[in-house]
Amino acid sequence: MNARKWVAASIFLITGLACRYLIPNWEEPPTIVSLPFESPLLFEDENFSFTIPAKWQTMEQLWDQPQEVGRDYYALGVGEIIMFTSARVQVDGTYSAYFAVASSPLAGGVDMETRFHQTYDPLLPDLRDASQQKFDNGALSGFEITYQRAWGEPWWQFHDIWVEKDAVIYVLSFHATPGDFERHQADFDLILDSFNFK
Repeated sequence: MNARKWVAASIFLITGLACRYLIPNWEEPPTIVSLPFESPLLFEDENFSFTIPAKWQTMEQLWDQPQEVGRDYYALGVGEIIMFTSARVQVDGTYSAYFAVASSPLAGGVDMETRFHQTYDPLLPDLRDASQQKFDNGALSGFEITYQRAWGEPWWQFHDIWVEKDAVIYVLSFHATPGDFERHQADFDLILDSFNFK
């Protein structure tokens, strides 16, 4: 084989190998990262249960770190029990919805309504579009507040529902950015309609 044919064959071989190993093979399907669950799932705590919307996950699963149970939830004086999110990846944060359950024992002879007002009334000057009222959906009753609040860089829209069971306050809190809140309303409704105390 003369030198020209040898060089041409070598170039052809190197080009073929480069195409095979450096350029993706489009015939192979991409790897799909499986989500924690693809359909609604029942979440059970020792005191309550509710249905988690499809493709939602815990903050622990999203961040791959243990949840800090008992952390003061958005400085409301109630300890976070669990938080779920619609975020698929960490960078989805401000485009996602969140649901948390937080709690606090009633103490010192203070009832839930008084505690509710003690928590939110001092915040009212810093909130936008705040609206408070009694809450009753047949299964749960208490107090609710909707508001927008700056937390970190963005403003967030919250809908907090306060209910009581066995002298413990439970705060069911939904939040998303104001522009995305309504888009997640069906998921919020699914959670709230399925929430039950044991």
